[in-house]
Amino acid sequence: MKLFDFALSLLLTLVFEGVIAFAWGVRKRDLLLFMLINVLTNPAAVLLHALFPGWGVTAVLEAGVVLVEGALYQQLGYAVRRPWLFSLCANIFSFCMGLAVDLVI
Repeated sequence: MKLFDFALSLLLTLVFEGVIAFAWGVRKRDLLLFMLINVLTNPAAVLLHALFPGWGVTAVLEAGVVLVEGALYQQLGYAVRRPWLFSLCANIFSFCMGLAVDLVI
């Protein structure tokens, strides 16, 4: 796994989940929080997925990311509506778009 792979994964995650964040009404300082949370969770999930490949591990990692992000949005978010549902929706969308990107490249 190269640094480029981590950077590309983070960039795509920020774009895909950013679409959901914008549609969800996330604005101002919560957008910064959204970016910081993803900078923390995405590289860790990508690294663990690379070390322990497999659908079962991926499912556990994604569930963990949803839980961590949901908790952070709830605790630190200024005006994130329904933070747990936002985390779930953003991560499902990002995961599905990642699968679609993998099919193309």
